[in-house]
Amino acid sequence: MRSPVQETLPFEDLPEVPTASPWCQRWRERRHSWAHVRDGGFDARRYTVDVLPDEEPAKAFVLAHHYSGSYPAATVQFGLYDVVDGERRLCGVAVFGVPVSTAVLTKPLPELRPYTESLVCSRFVL
Repeated sequence: MRSPVQETLPFEDLPEVPTASPWCQRWRERRHSWAHVRDGGFDARRYTVDVLPDEEPAKAFVLAHHYSGSYPAATVQFGLYDVVDGERRLCGVAVFGVPVSTAVLTKPLPELRPYTESLVCSRFVL
């Protein structure tokens, strides 16, 4: 039996949606949903990105919206803000940190110093 989502999506295996698909997977409050690009495309003019010097806004956003419900050890975090009528609303977070092993950084990026010139993206939540 097909789920209601499978009835509306042209895919059998939901975790494996082609990246060239017009369908976008969204996560909100630790639950996923699907949206078609015609139902609201991305307009870069509406958004700004800034470093979040304080970890708390990033942590609260990730805990509320990431499917794992956990926040990693962070070195630096960035916020994506939706700007409407001059008001900025946090609508996404990218968290970068230290991996379990330096090999994660040194194998693909041998010319960069691990932990200072290279980090891993631990969470990316929109």
